[in-house]
Amino acid sequence: MRRSFTYTLLITCILLASACSTYYYPTTVETKNIPVSDSLNSLDNQVVQTYLPFKKILEKDMNRVISVSEMEMTKGKPESYLTNFLGNLLLYEGKKVASESGLSFSPSVSYYNYGGIRTYLPKGNITVEKIFELMPFENEMVFLELSGTQMKEFLNYLAAKGGDSEGGARFTISNGKAENITIEGMPLQASKNYWIVTNDYVAGGGDGLELLTQRSGFVNTREKIRDIIISYMEEKQAEGEQLTAKLDGRITNE
Repeated sequence: MRRSFTYTLLITCILLASACSTYYYPTTVETKNIPVSDSLNSLDNQVVQTYLPFKKILEKDMNRVISVSEMEMTKGKPESYLTNFLGNLLLYEGKKVASESGLSFSPSVSYYNYGGIRTYLPKGNITVEKIFELMPFENEMVFLELSGTQMKEFLNYLAAKGGDSEGGARFTISNGKAENITIEGMPLQASKNYWIVTNDYVAGGGDGLELLTQRSGFVNTREKIRDIIISYMEEKQAEGEQLTAKLDGRITNE
């Protein structure tokens, strides 16, 4: 089980600490200045002292360096360093999770919706906080099974948007459609089924992707994609590898 970085427990503790404090409410209103009671100042200090340890723990982990990038990565279309990096990362982790979970399939394509990528990755140190900025949502990794015909429709959707963040597929955008499609180096076959690794938001039809709700197979890993990204970067740092990306022509305009 991956370490969770949602900090739900810390936030809950802070809210409970605040809820347990005594609050004072005025019963009358007078048109004169009323000095602040020393007891109220003491109460404020008590709340701050209760909250401060949790705040320090949170800030310490948020500022922790989890990897180093050789280059700045920004998103763009039809492909970009950041969208390619995230597409490759999700496909790599999806294959690993499928194997470790003993699933009977391995994903051939990965997808993370363009609008869900909220910032860039800088050159140099990457902190936990930066990944929270990059992926601020609680999206979970899921697997979807699509027919070859549905896969073509899905890639047409990406083409109509001018490109997106994906891995495993290559195609040319021609008149707003995906042409010359290959999946893991092989031509797309209408009679074959393919598995996609993506997030639960688009799997539920988010971002206009209602077609993904018509899948023939579905598996939810219950793992946060943000946690998966953090774990991947920690793994690379432990191996002494810096992060990098390249443009490889996976999505091109005719």
